Amino acid sequence: MADDRDILGKADALLRRHVPPRMTADPGDVPVLTELITPGASPATPPPPDGGPLPADTSASREAFTRDLVAEVVSAVQGRLAQDLERRLTQQVTAEVQAAVAATLGDLRQDIANAVGDAVAEAIARRPHR
Repeated sequence: MADDRDILGKADALLRRHVPPRMTADPGDVPVLTELITPGASPATPPPPDGGPLPADTSASREAFTRDLVAEVVSAVQGRLAQDLERRLTQQVTAEVQAAVAATLGDLRQDIANAVGDAVAEAIARRPHR
């Protein structure tokens, strides 16, 4: 759970570093994690105060940033999930294998004892009585 907060905190910090502060107080103008920023490029220019259109390259850079950010987050989450899944499976499978081996050994001991007992009984039965 702490790892999830850590990833989100890093993503928010990355956005704060690259997105210029908003000039408007419009409640609909809330920065979101899907805003695109080209890594290494200078911060995007804020929208014109009159609400005019954004420059054409901003849309492409936002899409590229979103793809990069999503790929990075997916990679981090996938790696952590794989490690967690492997750890949990290892613990569960190890316990189940140990229990199965112990049960099998117990069964084998009994089978061996029965086989030895039967063999001794047959050997005694075949010998002439003295």
